[in-house]
Amino acid sequence: MSGLTVDSTGDAALELPGPVVPLPELRGRVAAALRARQQSGLITAVAPLLDQQAWFLTQELGLDRTQADQVLRTQHAILEVLAARYDALDEAIVCSEIPFAEIDGGGRIVYANAAFNELVPHPDGRDFIALFGARAPHVEEALRAGGNASLRVDVTTGNVAWPVRLEVGSLRDEDGKPGSYALLLDKTAEQSRLNALQDGVLQTDLEGRIRFANERAAQNLGYDVAELKGMALGALLLPEIEGEPDPVPGWLGSETGVSDVIRLLLKDGRTVPARVTATPYIEGSNRTAGLLMIFARLDEDLARQELKRILLDEVNPQRIIEAALRTTGKVIPFDMASFGIYDDRCLFWKGLSIFPKPDFEWSTRWFPISAETKAWLEGGRTWNNNLKSLIQQFQPDGDNDPVTQAVLDQNFTSMLVLPIREVGGFRSAVTLLSKSRSYGAMDLRTLQNLGLEEVLQAADAALERARARAQRVLKDQLNQAQTARLLAERLARGAVKTFGWAYVGVFRVDRENRKFTLMAQEAAASSLLIPSKDNAPSLLTRPKWDAHYSQDIETGMLGECLKRKSVLVVNDVDRDEETYGFIRTAPGQRSAMTVPLFLNGRIEMILDLESTERNSFVGPDKESARGLAADCEQIFAARWQEVIERALMNQIEQAAVIVDAGGAISEMNGAAERLLGKARGQALESFGAREADKAVLKRSGSELQPRTDVLLSVSAGTGLPSAEVMARAERTPLLDDYGYQLWLLTSLADQSRASDWEYLDETVTAVAQQTRAPLMVADGLLQGAISLLHQPDKIEESAQLLKQAANALLKADLTFERLSERLTIRQPPSDAPILFDPRAILGREVDKLSRSDDASLGVEQAIKVSDEITSDLDIQIMGWPARVAFAFRSALESLLLQRVAPNDPITVTLVSGEPRQVVVRMSAVKSPPIAVEAAPPIQAGRARARQLTRTASDAIEAVVRQHGGTLSASDGTLYEIRLPLAGPEVAP
Repeated sequence: MSGLTVDSTGDAALELPGPVVPLPELRGRVAAALRARQQSGLITAVAPLLDQQAWFLTQELGLDRTQADQVLRTQHAILEVLAARYDALDEAIVCSEIPFAEIDGGGRIVYANAAFNELVPHPDGRDFIALFGARAPHVEEALRAGGNASLRVDVTTGNVAWPVRLEVGSLRDEDGKPGSYALLLDKTAEQSRLNALQDGVLQTDLEGRIRFANERAAQNLGYDVAELKGMALGALLLPEIEGEPDPVPGWLGSETGVSDVIRLLLKDGRTVPARVTATPYIEGSNRTAGLLMIFARLDEDLARQELKRILLDEVNPQRIIEAALRTTGKVIPFDMASFGIYDDRCLFWKGLSIFPKPDFEWSTRWFPISAETKAWLEGGRTWNNNLKSLIQQFQPDGDNDPVTQAVLDQNFTSMLVLPIREVGGFRSAVTLLSKSRSYGAMDLRTLQNLGLEEVLQAADAALERARARAQRVLKDQLNQAQTARLLAERLARGAVKTFGWAYVGVFRVDRENRKFTLMAQEAAASSLLIPSKDNAPSLLTRPKWDAHYSQDIETGMLGECLKRKSVLVVNDVDRDEETYGFIRTAPGQRSAMTVPLFLNGRIEMILDLESTERNSFVGPDKESARGLAADCEQIFAARWQEVIERALMNQIEQAAVIVDAGGAISEMNGAAERLLGKARGQALESFGAREADKAVLKRSGSELQPRTDVLLSVSAGTGLPSAEVMARAERTPLLDDYGYQLWLLTSLADQSRASDWEYLDETVTAVAQQTRAPLMVADGLLQGAISLLHQPDKIEESAQLLKQAANALLKADLTFERLSERLTIRQPPSDAPILFDPRAILGREVDKLSRSDDASLGVEQAIKVSDEITSDLDIQIMGWPARVAFAFRSALESLLLQRVAPNDPITVTLVSGEPRQVVVRMSAVKSPPIAVEAAPPIQAGRARARQLTRTASDAIEAVVRQHGGTLSASDGTLYEIRLPLAGPEVAP
């Protein structure tokens, strides 16, 4: 209870306490009040003092209340100022995160704030000095010395030692005896700075035992940080030369520090060279507290130098990668390492080299990369020491991948990844796996500082260049293939060699037989080839492809590819739900892909790709297959276009020559080769016989070249005497982007000669029809008559045969007029058509032929005409009367010549036809056969004549077609001519 009260005026009033309190009791009451941390703070704590003073002034000195109040008012104001400052500092100590403790004269803790309680549970009453283990004597010395001191110590609580900086100072206890306060300052920031160093840092006490080790030191030595604390430094260091004394005692006694090269003894028993710098560790009181040692492993420098030498010594990219991984293992131990590449979008990863080669099968080609894995790579903390958990987190379907499962079965627990970036994302990555080692940030920084990225990027670039070069070579080989089968063989062989696929087959789509026919196949192992049908063992190597192998066009993955007209991929033939009917032909097949090859919009071939690895045809491999198919399709299209162009060129009867912009011949057809020889590459102008001709043949441009006669020297460039040919030249620009020109050259001599030969052929044919046919008939009749001469009863029949033979011989007469008429009929009409009545024309020809034949044979009527069209109807057709008369006459003459007996009449019938046609039918009526003895020669002669005169129907048909009519097919004994009418309809 304070001796001051506040009256109505606001002034403090002194309340008189009881008797005087003894000093020890008063000190205790003040200390208790301070520790109670009451709201009023120091004022409450010193209330007993104020009460004691008030009592003394009133009771002992006899001052009244007003006088005592005046004496104490000034003292009270001063105490309020001091109390406010004290309370603020006291509050800071209580609420501070810096551990604080009061120590009495006996070294026990009498007060500790909350932060101290967190560091040292239940500190009240504990021996403060005992908390510092080996440093306890130094702490006790500092407390006894009084004053302020600063020491680096470790606070031991349980099995954990916390490195702190201890700040101590004098503070009397509640009994008035010398005591102390203590502040424990955190050394986390200092440790963080040491942990950030690339070098290892060790701090020891005076006995050489390790008090502190940064993370780099622990990683370099292969221990945990907790394992290193308390270890003797000499147990980790060996002299550079075996047999020399332990250097640690000398370092501990040095006052200036040392620098030396020693060997580090790692936890796994290996020794590595290191450069060491050791200096005395000085406490705040300028007293040596131990040794501070910084070391750097020299194996990293040696590894950097070795990595640089690899690029100079090695050429093979695969050996470069393996040597780089082997060198990396000397610095950062691993049980298995891999180097692989990502696709352009970082969706898949493929291992290019695994070192050392695992004892399990690496059966997956491309591993999928999830979005979480990509984010993990981009985060920078690319290490993990719980591999199973990492796989479950980032690759939930890892149980389905046999490689991932094999890695877990091998008890790999830690992983360190060094992603190698390029513009736009990741290009490749190095992965280290360990069964016992834990990886961390220091290992990642070591990988980054070794220069490993440069070496692996160079190897990757070399592999990429080799792959691109192989693709160019393959494309050139495909372009040079002369046949489809040769192209298929080169495609299969080159794809296996270039892209590393296990099997490549090329199948042709045989729609006629509804089969897929194997054209070529290639495999990395013979066991993957499609087996032969008989499977018979042979001492000889089986051919790469079997021409007899075929597959139904609707079955298997090939059939599904043809049906869907698209690329099909099966990533795992054993586990994928959709396999498109994949047919297994070898036990090692794990993934497959079919790529259709189109020609003119239709699938003509299918590329069958198979692999012994899963996920082989995703990412870049899928795009490579598509690109390869596109190259093949371009080659097929170009080859098809070339074949078509060559066929069209060869169908041109003229000499066709294509020249480039410089005038050199680039292509020519067969006619041109016969005219100019094989002159590809020669200048066309060189074949000009005169300067004017050379100037014509040198012309180019986008304008058409009118037909011009030029004199060609067909022996130009051969060294032979000049052989000249007059030709008609015509130039047509191809209007392409390269200035090519098409020249058509027509030899005028050949043209004239061809016309002459054509006219001669027509003349000979006409002569044969007009003369040889009657002679053949007469020959048959004469042989028949001769066969009857020895039979007196057949004299009359023999005489009739002789008369018919004579009549046939008369018909063998051919005048120039008749020949000219026949040849003229074959040419197109040159005069205008007119209207005429075909009945009148037919009547004149029938009368003329009937009289000539009947007179010679004494028969009254040889040709019978039946006109079924009414006579009063005027029938008119548009055409040429002489030509129609020729057609009627030629048909009747052919029929008269083919009669078997002289009394056989020829019937001619005129009827109406639809629509608006007049139909003329001519046929020979057969009579009873002649004598058996005479029949064979007569029939043979007439058959030869019929075969010869059958060609006469060509001239008749030409006339009929000129008039818009038709001639029915005839065997020489029947003609039916249909001509369109130009006048009114014919009455039925």
